[in-house]
Amino acid sequence: MNKKNIYIIIGARPQFIKYAPLSNEIKKIQNVNLIVIHTGQHYDNNMSNVFFETLNIDSPDINLNINDVSRGEMIGEMIKKIDFEFNKSEPDIVILFGDTNSTLAGAVAASSYSCEIIHIESGLRSYNKKMPEEHNRIVADHLSTILCVASQESKINLLKEGIPENKIFFTGDIMLDTFIKNKKNILSKKAFDKIGLTKNGYIVATIHRKENTSNHKKLHNIFTALNIISKDIFPVVLPIHPATKKALKSLDIDISHIKIINPCDYNTFLSLVSESNFVITDSGGLQKDAFYLKKKTLVCRTESEWPELKENKASILIDPLKFDDIMHTANKLVNSKITYKDLYGNGSASKIINKIILNRLKK
Repeated sequence: MNKKNIYIIIGARPQFIKYAPLSNEIKKIQNVNLIVIHTGQHYDNNMSNVFFETLNIDSPDINLNINDVSRGEMIGEMIKKIDFEFNKSEPDIVILFGDTNSTLAGAVAASSYSCEIIHIESGLRSYNKKMPEEHNRIVADHLSTILCVASQESKINLLKEGIPENKIFFTGDIMLDTFIKNKKNILSKKAFDKIGLTKNGYIVATIHRKENTSNHKKLHNIFTALNIISKDIFPVVLPIHPATKKALKSLDIDISHIKIINPCDYNTFLSLVSESNFVITDSGGLQKDAFYLKKKTLVCRTESEWPELKENKASILIDPLKFDDIMHTANKLVNSKITYKDLYGNGSASKIINKIILNRLKK
């Protein structure tokens, strides 16, 4: 019996976190070749290699090393090189995560083959077509044959777009699987102590989305606010994304009160979040991580892919062009609490997805 080829396409930090629990499940399947392609989209060691070590997952089989180029060139090169790999061993199943350029490229490359395309974290919509992530996720969804959703809201979005219900599977959030597995290590690490902070006496911030980093007014407002918050409310600790670091060089603003650190591994970063007072971010994934750790989030955006967090008042969306609103909301969130609800399944997404894979392989 010929072995079936399962390809997993990854390229960015959130995808490594989603890949970890599923890789452990797929390894249990007999008679398959599991081939992991890392596009190289996140190439900094603190954004890439350290995650494989921390999450105890095998290094990728193939690294395409595509990075530090324009979005169009990046996607084009990814499609070309992924297709080259597919030509060597034709895929039976291709697995994609989230909404990065790597996701879009993997979906386009796979669409030329008679294979199942499984998109994990399908159906997210911000309804902001200026965001490259929105383009990536829509195209990937409509090219995929199996769409795994983390929430009921995502399923509704897909049905509205005419995707047949028999292609949609509610799995819950695969990032919750990773969180539950690592929760004990996260809560025991006490990372705040190692960088001179006090429990519940600081704020964790991350800013990296292009809609903020490429807009001088937004970036100026956000970092001016973070600097004042860090001086007058609580210290702000910010693991800096390479793109943000580059963008800040063109701004003449005081960020001297912000505690800027290098990107952290998964457990260290969430340990910081776990003992923080609240979170400020423009990230979608961190909103969920903060929710799992029962922390409120000030989101420097006007829309979110996770509307259920907004509805439950766990995420407060603020227009980054409105400086006073950022400051007012930050003051309101001090010592605030959330009401945790089971919005994203129970941490068994990887097992559910693995059953879907097994069923497709039998067919």
